[in-house]
Amino acid sequence: MVNRSNHSILQPTAKKLAALLLAVALLNGCASTSPAEQAAVEADVAGDDIQAETPVVTTLPKPSPRPENYPASPFEKETLYQLLVAEVAGYRGEYETALERYVEIATSSRDPGVAARATRLAHYLKRNREALITATIWAEEEPDSLDAHRHAAEQLMKVGDLEAAILHVEAVKRLGGLANFDVFAYRAANLDEQSRQALLQAISRMLNDYPDDEQLMFSKAVLLEQNGQLEEALVLADQLLEKNEKNKNINVIILKVNALKDLHRSEDAVVFLSEAVKELPDNRRLRLIYARFLFEAEKLNAARVQYEWVLDKSPNDGDILFALALIAMEQKKDDAARKYLNDMVRWNRRAGEAHFYLGSIAEKAKDFPRAIREYKQVGNGYEFIPAQARIAAMLVDQGRLQEARDYLERMRAENPARYQQLIMAEAQLLSERGFQTEVFELLDEAVRADPEDLDMLYFRAMTGQRFDRLDILERDLRAIIVLEPDNADALNALGYSLTDQTERHDEALVLIEKALAIKPDEAAFIDSMGWVLYRLKNFTEAEKYLRRALELFQNDEVAAHLGEVLWALGEKLEAGRIWQEALERTPDSEILKQIIDRFKPQE
Repeated sequence: MVNRSNHSILQPTAKKLAALLLAVALLNGCASTSPAEQAAVEADVAGDDIQAETPVVTTLPKPSPRPENYPASPFEKETLYQLLVAEVAGYRGEYETALERYVEIATSSRDPGVAARATRLAHYLKRNREALITATIWAEEEPDSLDAHRHAAEQLMKVGDLEAAILHVEAVKRLGGLANFDVFAYRAANLDEQSRQALLQAISRMLNDYPDDEQLMFSKAVLLEQNGQLEEALVLADQLLEKNEKNKNINVIILKVNALKDLHRSEDAVVFLSEAVKELPDNRRLRLIYARFLFEAEKLNAARVQYEWVLDKSPNDGDILFALALIAMEQKKDDAARKYLNDMVRWNRRAGEAHFYLGSIAEKAKDFPRAIREYKQVGNGYEFIPAQARIAAMLVDQGRLQEARDYLERMRAENPARYQQLIMAEAQLLSERGFQTEVFELLDEAVRADPEDLDMLYFRAMTGQRFDRLDILERDLRAIIVLEPDNADALNALGYSLTDQTERHDEALVLIEKALAIKPDEAAFIDSMGWVLYRLKNFTEAEKYLRRALELFQNDEVAAHLGEVLWALGEKLEAGRIWQEALERTPDSEILKQIIDRFKPQE
């Protein structure tokens, strides 16, 4: 046997080697010697322990074995030799060699005993490819083996073949073993729709055979929820909650909450969570979910109560302190927010974020020296660039433009890995303040330093758009397309700009068609296609694209475009309705206000 706990190399004695030969000969399901040969080997093995005076015991002769007593065919001599090589290699700790031989023999002979041995060794060595090959053979050749199906299911799940894996888990269930079906449901989130549907059908089929299996019910509910069949998922979740009324499963509760949320029934979810928290008052995870829902529903006082309950149990939890600080800032209670943020700094929990928000509170109070001190302590995390941008912005707002630019230049020297981000931060600041000459001088220098920096080229192109410099925008986007012909974003941006700002619609159409071929489900690209078709006066086709774009992305600009197309088609009432609904979602949208004003006199 392969010794899995001792990696030392052992030298076999003659007696042990003889036992090893016997072990090979007696591998499960593999008869390889005749009864006489086997008896001879057994005598050799026992020889060292037999005393000269041992009396001979006479026994009745055994009946001769018949061929049907041997369920497996004997190994060929070469195969038997290779098995011996594998066994000796394993005995010496040469496991890679042993595994290689076992896999070869299992594949050629399809012997379940060898396949099992190979699978276990491959599993130990974390050789998943070999384990998958041999586990599959083992399960096929020994279909009543629980271990075989468990190993096969595990390896198939590792490679993402859930459809095949679930057949083995079904076999485990049928053979009386513990089948963890819920694993499939959670892993199915990354499957394509067809694979997830096949998995759902398999789970449903098993549920017909085992209608009271709660794991199967839960797995099906999760798959239904992932598949968008929310009402059906809710029915199963409710059934599970009723079955375990006095011992509710937190995962089932979360499943129901997610389904309610996806059905846009957030109020129902809040009510349900309120009752669940009463039944499971000490469940921290449930409290946090409830608090988040209350926060999203803008029930800030109620959310604060839940977060404070959790904080009382974990006073140095940075996530809870941060949530409470955000609630306080939302309620304009800056003193309370400052306390929570200072606690985060004191406990060193998300300290960078704490310093950033302490800086924003100080900046709001016009305490600029303190704000700068806080911003300078954010560290090198996500908040680093925004903090440097705020420091520079405060200096510019005080009329200290050169000082702000010198500061950002110094930061670039001290943080070379952030060079590009800091250039863009400075360019953004200059652009927002209207310093057109300065911003293009800065960006031109950055592009000269690295003419193939696609991000910098794209940023300069968009800066050109801000200043109505179509020449800069087109030059840089075309440079990107030369360097990267399949850059869908550049293709779309150039196509949309050409059709929106020029009469070069046919040229724009070609560019947008290329972008859509690369990203056919991108809402912005679909909107661009609808807009260029509108400009080409193909109103019917334009409507189709723009309706789809608005379904994918509830955006004010897309709504403005769709309304304009509908107006051109004579559907003025629907156009007005779409504009009004979009304005309710984004009341500060200038594009919607402009288009409504432009078309209103024509009513």
